[in-house]
Amino acid sequence: VAVVKGTNPADVLRVLMQLPEDKREMVESITMDLSDCMRAIAREAFPKATVIRDCFHVVKRGGEGCEEIRLHLKREAVKELNRQKAEWRKYLEGLAAQRKSYRKRMKEKHGKKWKKSRRGRKPKRLNTRFEPPRLANAETLVEALTRCRKQLSMSREKWSVTQEKRAKILFELYPKLEQAYNLTGSLRAIFRNKKLTKETAKEKFEEWYEKVARCTLREIKSVRDTIKFYEDEILNYFNGRKTNASAESLNSKIKCFRAQVKGVRDIPFFMYRLATVLG
Repeated sequence: VAVVKGTNPADVLRVLMQLPEDKREMVESITMDLSDCMRAIAREAFPKATVIRDCFHVVKRGGEGCEEIRLHLKREAVKELNRQKAEWRKYLEGLAAQRKSYRKRMKEKHGKKWKKSRRGRKPKRLNTRFEPPRLANAETLVEALTRCRKQLSMSREKWSVTQEKRAKILFELYPKLEQAYNLTGSLRAIFRNKKLTKETAKEKFEEWYEKVARCTLREIKSVRDTIKFYEDEILNYFNGRKTNASAESLNSKIKCFRAQVKGVRDIPFFMYRLATVLG
């Protein structure tokens, strides 16, 4: 195991090249993300190894396309909310001007004898707070688009009842968001199918390309272009279904642990704690 700081190919190769050449040629396969830096390192240090683009990172790239659409919709919702707030402030200012003008006319007409009438409907308070419209689940549109971030990266069967209700409302308002989520889900389903071989998986990818071609979502089409570029190395996954998911999980746990202790100063002691807690 080698722990090397950074992803600069020159720095990583300086460490890996210390291994004997015959040992490096024994490596049969390497799983990696969609980084070109990692590909350059693997080509130089392990020339005989088969490169596998990890399915976790491919599906994650699909989720990024869905996330771009969500962020765009949220920005539009925030703009609309700000516009409504500005109109509300303008309405209250106009109401205050009308009342001031009315009182001035009455005082000029009746003098000091005029008193404000207490009859009729109670006038609207000028310091009334703006209340944004709420959806059927009692959330505002901006709140719903913010809280759906994690659930859009999950399968439908993992949603809670609250998440299902929120998704139903958002998908009715934004059909494109539902279309992007379904296309990402169909991409995830290809990797979950245990019966696929490299040849049959290629056919499934071609079918998925056709689905994306029929849509008008440029974010998902960008994901398709990325997958097409790395298609041969992605399809290598279906030969032995090798993945670095365990390493990614460990990396995530280490980052969470580091965040809990608010940073690290004593690195040897931190490594001892990692070995004790996660070892």
